[in-house]
Amino acid sequence: MADIVQVINGEGQFEEASVQQFVEANDLAACKTNYQVVAIMGPQSSGKSTLLNYVFGTNFTMMDAMAGRGQTTKGIWMSKSPKVTETTVLVMDLEGSDGRERGEDDTNFERQSALFALSVADVLLVNIWCHDIGREHGSGKPLLKTIFQVNLKLFAPEPDRKRSVLLFVIRDKTRTPLPKLVEVLEADLDRMWDAIAKPQKYEGSKLTDFFEVQYAALSHFEERYEDFQADAVHLRRRFSPDGEESLIRGDEKLPGDAFALSIRNIWDVIRAQKDLNLPAHKVMVANIRCQEILEDQLKAFAEDQAWTMLQEASSCCVVEGFGRRAHSLIDSCVVGYQAEARYFDTHVREAKLAELQQRLLAALQPVYQSQVAAQQAAVLAAFDKDLKLAVVEGGGRRGSFMAAAAACRTEAVQTFDTAFVQHLQIEGTPWDGAEESAALAEALDGRIAEVRNRQILLATERAEQQLASLLSGPVIGLLETCEPGVWPRLYAVCGEAASTVDKELMQALAGYELERKEAEGLSQRLQQKASNNMQNHVREAALTRLSRMKDRFTDMFSLDDKKAPRMWGAGDDIPAIAQRARLAAANVLSQLAVIRAPDDQANGQGAVHRRAVGTETRNQDVLRLSNSGLDLLSAATWPGVDASRVLLQPHDVRTTWREFMSYSNVVVQQALSTQQANRLANNRLPPLWALAAMLVLGWNEAMAILFNPLYLLVVVVALLFLRSLYLELDVEREMAAGPLPGALRLSSKFLPACKSVSAQ
Repeated sequence: MADIVQVINGEGQFEEASVQQFVEANDLAACKTNYQVVAIMGPQSSGKSTLLNYVFGTNFTMMDAMAGRGQTTKGIWMSKSPKVTETTVLVMDLEGSDGRERGEDDTNFERQSALFALSVADVLLVNIWCHDIGREHGSGKPLLKTIFQVNLKLFAPEPDRKRSVLLFVIRDKTRTPLPKLVEVLEADLDRMWDAIAKPQKYEGSKLTDFFEVQYAALSHFEERYEDFQADAVHLRRRFSPDGEESLIRGDEKLPGDAFALSIRNIWDVIRAQKDLNLPAHKVMVANIRCQEILEDQLKAFAEDQAWTMLQEASSCCVVEGFGRRAHSLIDSCVVGYQAEARYFDTHVREAKLAELQQRLLAALQPVYQSQVAAQQAAVLAAFDKDLKLAVVEGGGRRGSFMAAAAACRTEAVQTFDTAFVQHLQIEGTPWDGAEESAALAEALDGRIAEVRNRQILLATERAEQQLASLLSGPVIGLLETCEPGVWPRLYAVCGEAASTVDKELMQALAGYELERKEAEGLSQRLQQKASNNMQNHVREAALTRLSRMKDRFTDMFSLDDKKAPRMWGAGDDIPAIAQRARLAAANVLSQLAVIRAPDDQANGQGAVHRRAVGTETRNQDVLRLSNSGLDLLSAATWPGVDASRVLLQPHDVRTTWREFMSYSNVVVQQALSTQQANRLANNRLPPLWALAAMLVLGWNEAMAILFNPLYLLVVVVALLFLRSLYLELDVEREMAAGPLPGALRLSSKFLPACKSVSAQ
């Protein structure tokens, strides 16, 4: 059998020279990575070597049935398949497990060899008899469980990086359909994988993350020999790259010339692993039986009607005596386990008892937490009512709000602690209520802080509304005229309103124990709010600057010092009056151009000096900065002024001023026209023909008056009376409004004027 080489001898020694000679003889170096390793594991005398020989054409030693059942293969052997020509297939035949030659407790080598095959092979054949499916030991599950667990620990494979193929070969298949057998095997594998201890990084992983599980079934070798051969041929085709249901994968592997070194290192790691020295048969039995008892007790606990009723009651309300009832259920489960497991190994029994207690606590914890949450919710609901009452009463008999809240908090914590001891505490568990009480206290503090912050916010919002009400009237009044020095007065109004509201706010929040920084922050907020409110009014005024300038000009130009309309008599200096009115309008524009800072020393006159330069012969008005002489006819920005404080740019000022000048020129021109018309009306003389007619027709009367002193005296007195009455009635001013309105006003003033002139 020159084509067969022993890799591991019966004593567990690696045959390095033989393996290297085998690699060279089969020219694995030329194969590079184009080779596959197939291994088989299973019980002793289960026909593993026979299966390999019929499928791959190898010549492994097979059991002689006539010589009796016994160990045929000792150690690990390897051969190259001559029947698979598309790729190089290296076949490893392992010593059978569960053999009587090594004894009951010497299971170390079979686990080492199985782990070696799992680590080296691309496809691991698990040889299993059909009638052993569903059994614990006959199907080799303990062995698989062990090598899976140690494989994760030793070699730390990466999920989905390189998934070895586990091919379960079901021997001597019966009438049971293959899908049914597969269903049972998959369920066993899933339970086995979930039960093994995994490193932390593999928690939650699945068997399919590391292995690709496949299945095949072969007929009975002796009873249906021809069918067995056909099944073997069909299975061989699955090891061809292009075959149906091919098992050949293109996973990464070392090149062929490093094959011997690679498997030597793997075997050294496995041989040095102490975890593979598994306990003896009694310990293994204890593990299995104690685990079964544990599962039975957990199942009985889950199906217990008392536990089901307790769960249902806990889901909707607080259950009185919950802790005592839960402790009774747990104690019953533990006592039942101890009664059945007392005959097994002490260490195993105690370890499984600890596991049982942990799993019982895990099952109980959600229900316990729901009861704690329900009790906390009841305490919080009562606390919320007391806290709301404290807000309404402002603390009431307990003093300030914070004092009342502290008293309510202490009472709530005491209520919960008492309820926990009476109803929630479960003896024998680590749940002593300290953590739950601390969580409740934290929630209570959060509620207090939430209510306190909400009340402070509401009080602050009310104060801001009051502040806006106090500011609106005075600020709007000051902005109607925009007199020089309006900005200091605006800031004074803001400061006074903010101070008044701040005092009232501090009085309203006296019971909330404001810290110094909080009080200062609220005061600053009110001051800033007042300043922002005032500036918003100024910004609105800046948008209507032209109409405000017109109104100011009209007040100064059309009304006299007594706020009466001007009649534009001959003695009125219209250009001088117009200049003063334009200066007043320019002041309005300058006050609305830039927001002045409270400490601006130029607030009295403003940073912008207004000057209307112009007479009848000059038609251009300009604005200049008093401190820099900046000509606004060409300026683009305000020098030294922050952009956030600018309301009107220089070009806006120029545009507004031009529009205003157009309006004011029209008004001044109308006034000059009215003055000229009044002057002409007052200086008009009767026509010459009227004078001649008066002289001819009134000659006799004139002579009579001249030569009669009494008539002359009466005429003089009458003329003086009429002149005084004319002046008293101010006929020219009243008639300037129109004939009908003037006549109505003169009629209402006639009798009082006559009495006044008569008295004089």
